[in-house]
Amino acid sequence: MKNTLLLLFVIFTSFISFAQNKATPPYEPTQYVQNILQELDIPDVTFDKMRGKDNIIQIKLFLNDKGEVTKATIPNDDFELEGLIFPILKQLPNFNPAVVDGTAKASLYNLSFIINEYNYYKTVRQKATPINGMEKFGEKVRNNFYITDQERGYLSLAKTKTKIDIAVDFIIEKDGSVSSFRMVDPEMEYFNKRMMQAVKRASKKWIPGTINGSPVRTKFIYTLSLSTDFHSLNI
Repeated sequence: MKNTLLLLFVIFTSFISFAQNKATPPYEPTQYVQNILQELDIPDVTFDKMRGKDNIIQIKLFLNDKGEVTKATIPNDDFELEGLIFPILKQLPNFNPAVVDGTAKASLYNLSFIINEYNYYKTVRQKATPINGMEKFGEKVRNNFYITDQERGYLSLAKTKTKIDIAVDFIIEKDGSVSSFRMVDPEMEYFNKRMMQAVKRASKKWIPGTINGSPVRTKFIYTLSLSTDFHSLNI
């Protein structure tokens, strides 16, 4: 009897899966969100209110039977992003529509993602650069970064590595100033303040990235590579 019930459950579940398929984005959801963020242009006054926290954006997408986004609503839209995001959604490829009993149907798709200072930046045509050039910038970062004897002994325990990378990402603002420093590897968080000081001393101002000649906020990742014997580091 139990085996019979189990078989019926499997058949019923398979039928439901075959009969009804939910709508899906045209590609991976993370890439879909990334495309939205790359095109999103939040006014500076609005984004200043969003700084310093993870802003959870929840969008209800109304799709027709072709997978087109016909409407998008954001409940509790405190930052008035709905009007900025909807035109972007209209330009993106259609969803794969929901299917019921072999027929495409209109449906609702819930999309949630986070906007913060680390993931909101433009894809730039002209990258941001230190005002004194990358070569001199790199030299100055190395000259302004240091490791104590105790830290040197700790890092030297990585006998299997020939070098250790300490990477930091930060935001280059439209005015060329730098902000929002974060270590790429959480295990290197200990060096965050030291890397921030080294980067700022190496170049207090940057030439900001641009799109069509207009400055934009961008993210930059800098990696300081140290040999395990530390002879190449000026400390």
